[in-house]
Amino acid sequence: MTSVTPPLCADCSTITERISVEGEEVFRCPGCGRRTYGTSDENDDLNLPSYSEVDEDGAVVVHHGNGEIDIEATAEYPQNDDAGENDLDGGDQDEPGPTADGWEPEVRDVLVKDLAYVLTGAWVWIYGDGEGWRFFTSADYDPDRGDTTVTITYSDGEVVREEPWPQARLVRAGSDTIPTASRPGPARLVKR
Repeated sequence: MTSVTPPLCADCSTITERISVEGEEVFRCPGCGRRTYGTSDENDDLNLPSYSEVDEDGAVVVHHGNGEIDIEATAEYPQNDDAGENDLDGGDQDEPGPTADGWEPEVRDVLVKDLAYVLTGAWVWIYGDGEGWRFFTSADYDPDRGDTTVTITYSDGEVVREEPWPQARLVRAGSDTIPTASRPGPARLVKR
């Protein structure tokens, strides 16, 4: 059930355009590429079919249905074995630059409740907790069960319950490096 008028993009507030995906009418943001069904429930967008695009280097980038890059699927895509190979040669050891799979990690602003959608663990900086960057291995949030907090398990084994609404910064990178970035955009990583 899609909206009759094109909705504004939830990420960048650009007016979306109507497109057809696997026989369904959905909306796509021409600015950032985010896709949406245009309903009032953003969780509906999690059911959009995934898709792929070829970037300027010839690498295939796999996206979740809502337009977010699926880092794991992109890294495993067979045609990407040679893509970005030259980017990984040389460089300063203190500044790893691109990750081992050739994709530059990004700092993204998210809500704490959104950490529950990260399946493999990532770096998070929750505003106001005073801890800075911490690697979490899992996050659980299910308000339908009556639990209104997010349960976060960090790599050191600490389990913390957080409110779902505070803003946080997220970097999808392995636990062997740590982000030094403090704002959205490309994430600089250093070895731990």
